[in-house]
Amino acid sequence: MLLIAAISTAPVAAYADCANPIYKKNHPYECRTTSKAVIGAGLALAGAAAIGGAAMSLGASGGAGSGGATPQPTMNTYDYVGGDVSASHIASVISDTEYSRNHAQYDSIRLAYSLARGITGKNSTIAILDADSWHGASVAAIAAGPIAPDAVIEKYYIAGANNKFISYGEIGNIISAAAHADIINASWNTEMRANAVRTRAQLAGLTDQNFINSLADAARGGTIFVWAAGNEGAAESGALSALPRVIPEMQGHFINVVAWDDNTGALADYSNACGVTMEYCITAPGTNIATEDRTVSGTSFAAPVVSAAVAVLREAFPYMTAPQITHLLFTTARDLGAPGVDAVYGHGMLDLERATRPVGAELVPLASGGTAPLNTTRVSGAIGRKLKNSDLKLAFIDDYGRAFETTLSDHVKIKNHGRGYEHLRPGITSAHAGIIEFGFRRSDFLAAEGLLGTDERNIISFIAINSEFDTGKAKISFRPEIGAARPRGRTDSMITKFSGIYTASIATKVQHGDWTIGLAIPDIILAGDMDMRLPVGRSANGGLLFQDAKTSLTGRAAVEYSLSYKFVTAAFVDNPIGTDEFFILAKHKLAF
Repeated sequence: MLLIAAISTAPVAAYADCANPIYKKNHPYECRTTSKAVIGAGLALAGAAAIGGAAMSLGASGGAGSGGATPQPTMNTYDYVGGDVSASHIASVISDTEYSRNHAQYDSIRLAYSLARGITGKNSTIAILDADSWHGASVAAIAAGPIAPDAVIEKYYIAGANNKFISYGEIGNIISAAAHADIINASWNTEMRANAVRTRAQLAGLTDQNFINSLADAARGGTIFVWAAGNEGAAESGALSALPRVIPEMQGHFINVVAWDDNTGALADYSNACGVTMEYCITAPGTNIATEDRTVSGTSFAAPVVSAAVAVLREAFPYMTAPQITHLLFTTARDLGAPGVDAVYGHGMLDLERATRPVGAELVPLASGGTAPLNTTRVSGAIGRKLKNSDLKLAFIDDYGRAFETTLSDHVKIKNHGRGYEHLRPGITSAHAGIIEFGFRRSDFLAAEGLLGTDERNIISFIAINSEFDTGKAKISFRPEIGAARPRGRTDSMITKFSGIYTASIATKVQHGDWTIGLAIPDIILAGDMDMRLPVGRSANGGLLFQDAKTSLTGRAAVEYSLSYKFVTAAFVDNPIGTDEFFILAKHKLAF
């Protein structure tokens, strides 16, 4: 049934007419008490379309903005991460004029972090279904504000300049025309409560079948609806907030929004609570939001804050589906009120810091299939020194499959060669032909684990010359060696292959009596490369992207200085690719 309601077109007087029930309903913040109104050109709005005799309402307050100094924001550090963003970058974001105009509200949703991360709503369209009046202009201005400044805003009028609503059937046609948009913002609702809506047929009878069908069709096409809960201060949201309860196609495509009051640190006293919509309801600032020409309050103005946040996530993660985006917003909301999802705040406060950083386990996709944990990887110095000095990037994914970029060097820890241990267990198999020695030996000079894991048995085939001569007072030995190795990456490694690795080692000793002085340069890499296949992100359709990287392993080797007395040796290793080593070992054969 449609009701036609008269509207007032007179401008608001210098003082609020809160005795007028129509003005009081649509200016909830100003009329909490009998107080001086904010000067402006707001109109008293009443609906022309109705559900069960309850007027459909835009429900809001409007007025001119006020000047004065804005205090420096203090960022909310609840579960603080944000370590990818420098303090100076955050400072530059919050000092912007557009941000500082509503700093308290933007601090509540931790907007500075998504802006500092460079996410501005590009490639998203927000359709505003509203009145051709200050109300619609204010909603559009908030949607176009600093949360998602690069989103495209389209205006569709469901009420004229006289604020008279068109019919539900006609609104259905407008929704069909706007269905190409990624987000549809509806800052209007009804006085009938959401818990009174029982079935789809009931709702179609109270509104219009074309209205219901257009909503379902737009949702099937991927559109996300963001709806204002209403301003009656009731325990239940307006009836239109119940759409997903009776239209299954809208589940995962609908966000109900209640309004937060930063002044009281609680749900605004004019805002309806989530009630039965709590599973798809979120809280956002809606009180005293300043636009260029007025300051407004109402769930009408909390809704475009959430619409802009959806645009932020769509830009950052274009491969996410609508249900994934809405679920992400709910999961990352900061809990308010009773623990968990509750009938007042729903999932809690919208949080753009949480929503734009990883959620859950951080896993690295592998070209061979599967994933590996993004852990600090311990690698030998021969590999580690090159990776530490590189600027190689890789992507990891979170519980939502979203790709995030990190620098490989931040996850590499150099593993010492362990020369003392190698002396105790040389692992050489060789044969001699005069002074020529050839054979195989085990070494960990290319050992690595985790994302860069290599085969544990790095075998070097070598040929060496063992020469020594006696000066009469001392015995001098000299051993040059040339070797070759072909290590392999494990199946759970980003390493795809090594080229032939060619090494050289030089060792010399001077023995006088029971004392021996030694100098050695082990495992100099003369030539050799390591090939990796690094994940670098996702394409717009969600496919994983990989990039090949080749790293040369040549470079300066460690130098070992040793002093031995009989079978006890003390040595110092000057290691340019790890930490220096000092060790003492005793090595002696016992016969029985």
